[in-house]
Amino acid sequence: MLGSGSLFFDELGSVSRTFNSISKEKVVKIISHNDADGICASSIFIKMLLGKKRNFELRIIKQLTKEIIDELNLQGKILVLLDCGSGQLNFLENILEEGEVFVLDHHFPINLKHSNLFHLNPMLDGIDDLSASMVTYLFAKAIDLKSDDLVDLAIVGGVDEVEFKEHARKIVEEAEKLGKVKVERGIKLYGRYSRPVHKALEYSFDLFIPGISGSESNAVQFLSEHGIKIKGDDEWRKLSDLNLEEQRKLASAIIIERLRGKEESAEDIFGDNYTLIERPMEIKDAREFATLVNACGRMDRWDVGIRVCLGDREAVKIALSILEDYRRLIAQYLDWVRSEGIKVTENATYVFAGDRIKDTLIAPLVSILLNSNLIERNKPIFGFADSDGKVKISARAAHDVEINLRDVVAWVAERVGGSGGGHLFAAGGLIPKGRERNFMEMVEMRLSKHGSKKD
Repeated sequence: MLGSGSLFFDELGSVSRTFNSISKEKVVKIISHNDADGICASSIFIKMLLGKKRNFELRIIKQLTKEIIDELNLQGKILVLLDCGSGQLNFLENILEEGEVFVLDHHFPINLKHSNLFHLNPMLDGIDDLSASMVTYLFAKAIDLKSDDLVDLAIVGGVDEVEFKEHARKIVEEAEKLGKVKVERGIKLYGRYSRPVHKALEYSFDLFIPGISGSESNAVQFLSEHGIKIKGDDEWRKLSDLNLEEQRKLASAIIIERLRGKEESAEDIFGDNYTLIERPMEIKDAREFATLVNACGRMDRWDVGIRVCLGDREAVKIALSILEDYRRLIAQYLDWVRSEGIKVTENATYVFAGDRIKDTLIAPLVSILLNSNLIERNKPIFGFADSDGKVKISARAAHDVEINLRDVVAWVAERVGGSGGGHLFAAGGLIPKGRERNFMEMVEMRLSKHGSKKD
């Protein structure tokens, strides 16, 4: 049995039984985050509720704020928070008097106990390799064993969120046994099944290839120089069409280019690829699926992302169009950052975007920057973008940089009138407009005081 004996799995059983015991007349109000993990989590939860013939409402959000909670009315409802809530439990104190609140999350939790709060978070038991979609999958399966049909969504939601170690690996093994997923070692380029290989290279931002990422012509020339044909039988060749020798040749060439660009982890192009056996060709790769769903959420079309997760093949075509718009915007933002958008200090890199960058895209942008050769990887990066009268902050750090970003962002944001939280190497927050420089100054003070050591 998965996780047998663990406090988390004991709590999983208890919380699922409590949920089952609540009157079926109550509407389930779901609030979830707008990234791939949150959208996959909400899709899993919705599918489980549909199977149990439960009524529900769904809201996808950029970030859980006190204002969102305060405007809720729980009369006749159950509130379920997915991929959010653990770091904002203090916002719930008033609404907990109105009814039951279930929090299924994997972000660092704050401490709050209440008879109406049912908090399921693996971090409370020291487990750090389960995403929100994986937690939601385990919860849904505890409610209804038929939910194991959704195991591939748990993997899609988690593939860019957590390392697939002990507990996540068991979910992958379960998916393999169910015939839902095939795991293969290879090049981790976006578009193994869905894109011509030169387009896969052009759109390789997460695994940045200096001089090639972002340039179709350079990608075509790169392949030509290394003797890899981009067409066969008048069809564009995909990465999955390359023979083993061509894949080895391509991998070696990419590593050399990344080394030339002083990428410290040039060999990171290799890893486990997760093929989703029952999904359409365009989303057969778990990372491609996750990127597609994430793009829908970030472009305020989360409804399309939900439809894709729930098996709507027509929605895949719409989502691919949304992804193209998303990619174009990211490329434009990178051009702006290259020309004038970066401020570097002794301790960190900052991107003050204002209204130049969409607030829902500042997080993926700083992630791409961190994996590019445009900034120093030995420093954390903080991005700022205007967001509904406030300022959205997204912070990222490489895993070999010894810093606790969650603590830094939460501590500083609170002191400038905002709030924040997240993970060790990926954090975010909201602060009042006009306090960006104050935030930067306090981050500098904090980082200078603690050096590179984790808090």
